[in-house]
Amino acid sequence: MENQQKPCIDFGQIRRVGLVVKPRSRHVKQWLDRLLNFLDQRFDSIAIEEESQVAATAVGKKAAVLKGREMAKACDVLISLGGDGTLLHSARLMAKHQIPVIGINLGRLGFLVEIAPENMEKELQELLAGRYRVEERIMLGVQYMRGDQPMGSLDICNDMIIKHKDSVRMIELETKVGDVHLNTIWSDGLIISTPTGSTAYALASGGPLLEPTLEAALIVPICPHTLSYRPLIVDPHKPIEVSFTETNRGDAIASVDGQEHTVIKRGDKAVIQELPYKLKLIQPYNHDYFRTLSTKLRWSEKI
Repeated sequence: MENQQKPCIDFGQIRRVGLVVKPRSRHVKQWLDRLLNFLDQRFDSIAIEEESQVAATAVGKKAAVLKGREMAKACDVLISLGGDGTLLHSARLMAKHQIPVIGINLGRLGFLVEIAPENMEKELQELLAGRYRVEERIMLGVQYMRGDQPMGSLDICNDMIIKHKDSVRMIELETKVGDVHLNTIWSDGLIISTPTGSTAYALASGGPLLEPTLEAALIVPICPHTLSYRPLIVDPHKPIEVSFTETNRGDAIASVDGQEHTVIKRGDKAVIQELPYKLKLIQPYNHDYFRTLSTKLRWSEKI
């Protein structure tokens, strides 16, 4: 292939495929049935995530209905049928097992999912023929701490956001990068983002766009009280420690990829660092990130 990102998956040898499906979409069953008909003819087994809530549609075909934590054992490649949120959920299920993910777009914008549903058979046939790209994107992990006691950890594909739990009140957050104190800031919140997440809330909060295959982490304040505080791009190998200081009133909430929410109390901290594994995202052969930006953000439109 004339591509710097050479295929690392031989789709001709893959016999098991998994499906994660957007649970709330008007047309999802129509596209799911069409996709299952295509996959039935080409794979030995199909597994569909139980939490997708449309699993009943797969009954009577080859599909086995499994819980999300069981999906990695049942597939060699996973297809995400939905929007960016569905793909983010799929990424957290599959990345640690190094199972590649393919996105079919049923969402509105779709920075992560390039394949249009009306073209999915054609594009999937291209993948089976070996014409595709493999993008490896860093994942971050967050460990929540209360004193010296860990409260749990989560994988981050897009971003982690800390905001006040119950109101629009500003919060005070202390941030360290490595062992160095960065700042103590009053703001509406803070975003820690991967390059993949740079097109999400970080962009809306004034952060820069990062090419998604870069190894970097992004720290973006949300409406900071100190106007000189700007977004920062940092080395993801260094831990980023964010503390919810004792001066705050009430609790905060930390949201990972807009899907996993954790209550943060005064004195708690979140430690974020790059994970040892990456998301393997399969893209069509003609995929180009900069063309996607231009199209999705309407840069090339004449006014």
